[in-house]
Formats: sequence, structure tokens, C-alpha cells
Amino acid sequence: MNWPAIIAEEEAALRAVQRKVAEFVAAESQSADFDRELIALRDELAEARAEDHAALVEHMTRLASLREAAGRGRSIPADAQNPYFAHVRLRERDRVTDVFIGRRAFIEPKLGVHITDWRNSPISRIFYRYEEGDEYEEDFGGNIRAGVVEARRTVTVQGGRLVRVRVGEVQWVRLPDDTWGPVTVEVGRLAGGAGTALRAPELRRAETRGVDHHLTEITALIDRAQFAAITTERSGVVVIRGGAGTGKTTIGLHRAAWLHFQDPKRYVTKRMCIVTPGAALARYIAQVLPSLDVAGVPIVDFGKFALENLRRVLPRMAKRKRTDDTPSEARRLKRHPALLKMLEKAVAAEARALDDVFGELGGEPAVKAWVQRRNLAPVPRLRAFEKWVETAPDVARHRGDLRIAIRQAMDTLSDPVETWASLLTDKARLAAGFAAAGEKPYDWALDQLVDAVAKQSDDPPDYRHIDADRRSAIDGQDLDAGDLQGKLDVDDMAILLRLCQLKYGTMAGPNGGGLMFEHLMVDESQDFSPLSLKVLLDCVRPGGPVTLAGDTAQRIWFDNGFDDWDVLVRELGVQAHMLPPLSISYRSTRQVMALARHVLGPLNVNPEGRDARDGAPVELFRFAEQGEAVAFLAESLKNLRRRERNCSVCLVARTPEIADLYYRTLERADCSHLRRVDKQNFDFSPGVDVTDVYQVKGLEYDYVVLLEATAEQYPDALESRHLLHVGATRAAHQLWIVCSTTPTPLLPPDLGRPVG
Repeated sequence: MNWPAIIAEEEAALRAVQRKVAEFVAAESQSADFDRELIALRDELAEARAEDHAALVEHMTRLASLREAAGRGRSIPADAQNPYFAHVRLRERDRVTDVFIGRRAFIEPKLGVHITDWRNSPISRIFYRYEEGDEYEEDFGGNIRAGVVEARRTVTVQGGRLVRVRVGEVQWVRLPDDTWGPVTVEVGRLAGGAGTALRAPELRRAETRGVDHHLTEITALIDRAQFAAITTERSGVVVIRGGAGTGKTTIGLHRAAWLHFQDPKRYVTKRMCIVTPGAALARYIAQVLPSLDVAGVPIVDFGKFALENLRRVLPRMAKRKRTDDTPSEARRLKRHPALLKMLEKAVAAEARALDDVFGELGGEPAVKAWVQRRNLAPVPRLRAFEKWVETAPDVARHRGDLRIAIRQAMDTLSDPVETWASLLTDKARLAAGFAAAGEKPYDWALDQLVDAVAKQSDDPPDYRHIDADRRSAIDGQDLDAGDLQGKLDVDDMAILLRLCQLKYGTMAGPNGGGLMFEHLMVDESQDFSPLSLKVLLDCVRPGGPVTLAGDTAQRIWFDNGFDDWDVLVRELGVQAHMLPPLSISYRSTRQVMALARHVLGPLNVNPEGRDARDGAPVELFRFAEQGEAVAFLAESLKNLRRRERNCSVCLVARTPEIADLYYRTLERADCSHLRRVDKQNFDFSPGVDVTDVYQVKGLEYDYVVLLEATAEQYPDALESRHLLHVGATRAAHQLWIVCSTTPTPLLPPDLGRPVG
């Protein structure tokens, strides 16, 4: 493969497209002031040196945007700074066509420009479905087109300059000295990350012009299986499965963009929603949809979603504090799938109790009218029955008594808080409900649940009589820290919201205002409980498209009642289109994924997974004590920062205590741009994050160092396998493992070297 010729060809193509975009911009100008300057810039661009193109194009784009804002012209159909991400050359008999694929179409036959939109162009299907050298046959609007893909390249354009070209699995990049070369792997040190690693380029935050390690430009990397998943089923539940880095989030976000593009009137952004298990992942992907021309979609973590909606539908619970101190077994039982049926039965029993009440007061006509409306949720059913009572001649004599009974019934049926408290403090009912699901909790576990909810259902303690200065203990904690009285955890919120749905037919409160989305995506679904997922699914209009993305191998919570997709779908009571598991890992290198699969061992559900690229070897460094490990890391990180100021590094510990220890000692060693992340407070800027494995779910870094991956921290157990796998697969380019005692037995026996 003649790479210099390929690069020269792609640079020439980019300059040609930029010139033609510039001609279009100038021709469309309606203002003399803008027109003169744009035309002058266009003429200058035609004669400028190649290295000056980027600056001139940026200036023209800025002027065109100002003109558009002033209402003096049409918007630019293509971004001259980044007009396309792919180039295909198609041969059909003796005709050869060069087509570029981007996020916006720009087809001007007179100018000889053909940039198609990845979302709806038939030619984009060829790019996603076929490789270079493949023969293709596609239906283009009723016409069968057949030919050969002579060239298929993905390109990266930054600031108007070509910086990367990829053909198959080989990539060449523009080097700091403005020459070109293949990506090389350096062994024995952290190197080759941002700017030179085998990754798509980083997105940039306009307000800082700094490098930002959010999700990268991903449209160019979608493969044929992923493209099919994006454009499949426009209704119902679609489940996207795959290992770490295979593109589940990519597909989910692009599916949302595709739906919005296909029917923007129905899929209005504010009527779509993306939910994640944690706040960091929500912020992490919030930068991507706008780059896909879909801005304004709510992207929230489930805790925030539950709290905001609970305050909306149950205002009297708004002042309740949130707690994370629920005892472990009580928390597990609140997340158990059996609770789905128990809640349904509890609400149905409340409604069924009214059969006799209305029969005694209104006789057979009242019972018949009440039973006929049984397909409605209890509160709408009661309101419909009330309307019947007001007009039915058969119960005219009993209307007054029925009105009183209806008002009393409304108090019961419309109160999810009372149902939550009464069910979860009734040990006998709980035992029977779990037994019906094949679960038999220990007696002490049921007692723990009943005791916890009894405290939580009480009114919050009143400290108004205590001076503000005396409301905190010596350690600065509030007086009620660790106390469950009057507090709710996220699982309680999910239960209460589910009861609202069961009682009102939608997530509405006494004053109405039900919540219904046109499209929902749930990312990292394996870390949600079935009950939480049921709450979310019932916030989508019947038949509306739902995307569930996840990987059971990447679970970090093991008490949420979800470990099998088929069982989950059955428990949720939905029809789901289960896509074949994605098998190609794009994020991490072959070396990282080989270790990650070894760590999973018998838990690996995707043994045939393939990896898109090579990288540096995974290295295990063993030290006699932690002080030596810190000194080694400090020197390595300082060297890395000197070479790659824009790289992202994450030091991942099993526990917050280990993360604290390394952070404090590395800080004393004067490591720059060091951050301790402990409450999902990532900012995704260049630097070194020190955190624990529970914080990093769904994120990625150039470099990852697993801290103290020892036998003590990661024993041979199911939970350890999952957590070590999650930590390792955050690495996009290179993975190191550091131990100051015996390494975990989950690592390959031939890995590692003693240091010092």
C-alpha cells in the first residue's frame, strides 16, 4: 500500500472540498460587507500555501456564521473545518465516483462536491456495510446499483487540516514536525497516547480550546453490524449487548440521532431521554449528541431522574433527605425482581377491596359499573366510576353515600407513600412475595428490611430547636448522619415512582402531569435494578422505541437482581428485539482485551470477541513496598506529562482508601495536574485522575494504571473478576498494573516483572 500517495491524495481532496465550500459561501452571501471580505478570502485561498488553508477556512467559516446570525444568508451545509470523516471510491463498470461522508450533506453538482449525510444516504450504507475491495449491490430508490469499492478510508480533519488517515486496521498520523508516519508502539514506558495513539481525535470544548477527553468522533468507526443496529426497529425495545469498547453507547447515541433525523416532529429532543447509572457517564456523553446535530436531549443519571420526578409527583416528599446508608440486605431485597409483582398485587388488592364497599352501598349496578372499568389504573378508574355515579339513575338514592366512599377510597388509592410503607413493613407479605418468586430470604434479612423502612417512613427529625452551630458533630457530620429516619434511598424513590405509575397509569401525581417520552435510551443497563428499568420503560409512549445498552460482564453492583438479559426481559414483561452481541472492541487494544478476557475467565460471555488494533504490552510492576511504587509512578507520570501534555491518565484503585493513599503521596511527589475523584466529579480535561473502580464505569482514558491489583484487593471471586475487568477496559491505549504485595491470582501467571 502506497501510503505517501494515499496521504497526498487525501490532502488534495480536502483542499479541493474546502475551496468549493468557500466558493459556495461567497456565492450565497447577500451582504456587500460580508461579500467583499468572503470573496477576497476565497481568492486568497486559491493561491495560498497548503499550511495556510486551515486559518483561511476558519476565518471564512466565522464570517459566514456571523452573516447567518445577522439574517443575511443561508447556513453553511458543511463545516469547512471538518467537512467529512470518510472517503469512498466506487467503480460501476467504467464509471468511477468519489464520495465523501459526513454529518451533513453538501451536494453541489456544479461545484463537483458530493458529501453525503451518514444518516440517510444510500451510499453511506455502502461505506458501513462493505470493505475496500468488496463487490456491492444496493437498491438506490428502486434502482439496483452494483460495483466495487475501490477505496474505503476514514479520515480525521482538525482545524481544517488532515491529521489522520485509516485504511482497514492501519493508520498514519500527522506527526508534530508535520511529517507523516504509521502509529508505533513504545514498550516499557507510558507513551504514544493523545495525538498519536490509535484513537479517533478528541473532541474540543469551544470555550477553552483545550483538549477534552469526552467520547471521540465515532461516526467514522461504525461497522456494518452497528449500522444495522442503529437503523433497525423504530418501535419497541431494542437490546444492544457487547463487550467493553464494542460501541454500545456509540450505537445508542447514533440511534437517537437517526430517529430524530428521520422524524424530527415526533422525536423532538425534549421528548427524548438518555439515562445512565452515574452522573459522570451522563456528563461524559452529554457532549456527543450536539455533535450529531441533536441538541437539547435530557441526559441524566437515574438518581437525579428519580429525585426530580419524585418531587414533581409527590411534593410532600420533596424535603426528604437522600441516604446511601441502607443496610446491605435491605438494599438487596428492595432491588429484587420479586418486588415488581408484589407492588402490582398490593395496588390490585387496594382496588379489589372496593368491590364489596360499592356493592353494599350501591347494589349490583354499582358493582357492575366498577368492575367494567377494571382495565383502567385505580385512580382513573375511580374518577370514571365517580362520573358514572353522578349521572346513573340506578344509584340515585345512594349517591350521597357513594360520594363519601369514593372520597375515602381516593385517599387510599392515590397515596403511594402509604402503600410503600405498609407493604415493606409487613414481614409476612414480604416473605410470601419472595417465596412466590423462588427466593427465601433469611429471617434476619427480612427483619432488616422491615426495620429500615419503618424508620424511613417516619417523619424526618426536627432539629429546629437546636442552634445551627450545634447541629453538627465533632467530625462535621450532621446530627442525623447515618440515621435512616425520614430519609429515602434511590431504591425507595424507584418504588414510589412505580407505585405512582401503577395507581395513576402514568408517572403522575394527584394533580396530573404524567411523564411520557417518545424515545428512551438506558446506557449501562446491567447496573440498574429490574424495578428501576420498569419505571423508565413505562415513561415511554406505548410502542415507542427504547434502547437498552449494556454488558453483564461489566457489572459493578451485584445486589441489583439483574444478571441475565433473557430473564430480565421476561421479568419486565416486554417484547424485546435482542440484537446479536457486538464482537469487535474499538476502545482498547488487543493486549488490553486479552488480559481483560483472561480476568473474566468463566464469566466471559464473548470468547470470540475481536479487537480492532494493536498496542503496547500490558505490564505488571511489582514492588517491595508502596513507597517504591509511588516513586516509580511519580517519575513515569512526570515524564509522560512532559511528552504529552494533553493525555488523560487514570489511576484506578479497588477502594477509596487505596486511592487516597496514592493521591496524597503522589501529590507530595509534585505530580502536576493530579486530581482526586471521589463523587463522580470528573471534568475530563487532560491530567491524572486518581479514583476507585466504582467511579469510572463507562469512561475511557489514554492510559490506565491499576493500583494494588493484589490478592487481597482482588481475590479469586466473581465480584473481583467483574471489577478488575471494568478497570482494565477503561484503557484506550496502554495499561499498567502496580502491586506492592502478591498480585491477584486473576492475572496471567507469566505477566509482570519485579522493579527496584
